[in-house]
Amino acid sequence: MSLRISRASLASITTSARKPGRDCERSATPRSTTLARLGLGIALAATLAACGGGGKRGDTYVAATSAQEACCEHLTAGRDQCLAEIVRAPDEAVARSEANQDTYACVQEHFVCDPATGKASRESAQAQLDCIQDLPQ
Repeated sequence: MSLRISRASLASITTSARKPGRDCERSATPRSTTLARLGLGIALAATLAACGGGGKRGDTYVAATSAQEACCEHLTAGRDQCLAEIVRAPDEAVARSEANQDTYACVQEHFVCDPATGKASRESAQAQLDCIQDLPQ
């Protein structure tokens, strides 16, 4: 078996599949199928959003404190002090209480790291406070 190499340039080669005035290939998936999948995806997303994502939001205490720790980790000076200033629950039962989970959900949702300080940005801290104050008592 011998290999033959053509000396023609790629620009001079034409194919019969290409139609004049059309620069793209045909889609392998029919448009109606793609639109049906898109519609199904939108309906599923809307249902999950209306139901609160299935009722499980995870452990917001762990997520919020992890985000704060990650922000402190980027500091070269004052890293240990920054980590020590993160507000922590005294034990797991307190951390998992509904009130604390709601409070830390506000922190998790609105936390934006200020890399210069290793803490929440001013706007982020205000948004967290506003969210916490809006929680039912």
